[in-house]
Amino acid sequence: MSIKKLAVATLLLSCSVPVSAQAISGDVRCLMLSNLFTKAATDDRAKQIARQTFAFYLGRLDGRATPQALTAAMRAEAPTIDPKIAGPAMNACVAQLGRAQQAVQSAGRALVPAK
Repeated sequence: MSIKKLAVATLLLSCSVPVSAQAISGDVRCLMLSNLFTKAATDDRAKQIARQTFAFYLGRLDGRATPQALTAAMRAEAPTIDPKIAGPAMNACVAQLGRAQQAVQSAGRALVPAK
């Protein structure tokens, strides 16, 4: 088998293997936090940010994990969410969303020919 075929086969296998609950725990934590803030926020701007963050992490999890892995991750994460530190934890989730947005914007700008 050629190196190219081996590389393609490895890539395809890595894309089709569901991840474990442990591998998705950070994304599940942010999904749960953003859901909490969507419901609890009293400020419209905070609710909007929480909804955007929820959608981002839902998209990250979609297709990456089986329902069983999601359930296991949610059960594991739920007791670790401390209301005392939920704000800073949510800020970290929002920051990751911001970095992803910047990366996509940067990639889009790279496609535009220089004038």
